[in-house]
Amino acid sequence: MEGPTYVALSAQVALQKQLDAVANNIANINTTGFKGDRQLFQSYVERLNVPGGAVSFVQDRATYIDRKEGEINLTQNPWDVAIKGDAYLGVTSGSDTLYTRDGHLQLGQDGTLMSSNGLPVVGPDKQPIQIPPNAADPEIKADGSITVQINGVTQQIGQLGMFRASDPLSMRKSGNSMLSAPSGAMVPVENGDANASIVQGGLEGSTVQPVAEIANLTELSRAYDRLQTLLSDDNDREQKMIQTLSQPT
Repeated sequence: MEGPTYVALSAQVALQKQLDAVANNIANINTTGFKGDRQLFQSYVERLNVPGGAVSFVQDRATYIDRKEGEINLTQNPWDVAIKGDAYLGVTSGSDTLYTRDGHLQLGQDGTLMSSNGLPVVGPDKQPIQIPPNAADPEIKADGSITVQINGVTQQIGQLGMFRASDPLSMRKSGNSMLSAPSGAMVPVENGDANASIVQGGLEGSTVQPVAEIANLTELSRAYDRLQTLLSDDNDREQKMIQTLSQPT
């Protein structure tokens, strides 16, 4: 196998991973709070004693999460919340805490505030939030504090925890719009932080831009097909060379 084949194969592997990321983005166009995936690539040059002197290879370095904010769509549901700024809601999953921008909250049968996929939502102390059974007219303020009417009296019953990553690149997707992070990588957002606030009665839309992603998918597919043609032509060339050299003179 020669240089052109190695080059084409390295590029195909990188393109396949990029195709997978774009296809996943397109599948989540309408997923609340979804953040698109992006790929980082690096090319490197190997010096060779051949005409041209070098061969360039492509290597997939990492997948990262597009952290830009999605559009907030108003729903008027008092238990729907969106986050403006750099922060995530926390939910508990067994002994772990996961993080999400999907603020479509609901009440469990025991009054536990739950995420859209049934995980308890936590406060800044990472403890689940309980809503009293006779609570009415919930109001969720910008700092996440929750007040309700109980027998005609306004009471604060808890606060949504907002968390921020000390290193955003440490966050990894865990499925269902959830993200995980190493222990100690997420810190609670302090009250009064101007860079993160809750919007009640709204949900953040996906950051995926359909037209751009579909155009990207088309271009990547064409590039992959061109490389496949290159590999086939190079294979045919090697086969003909072997056949020619194997013939008796």
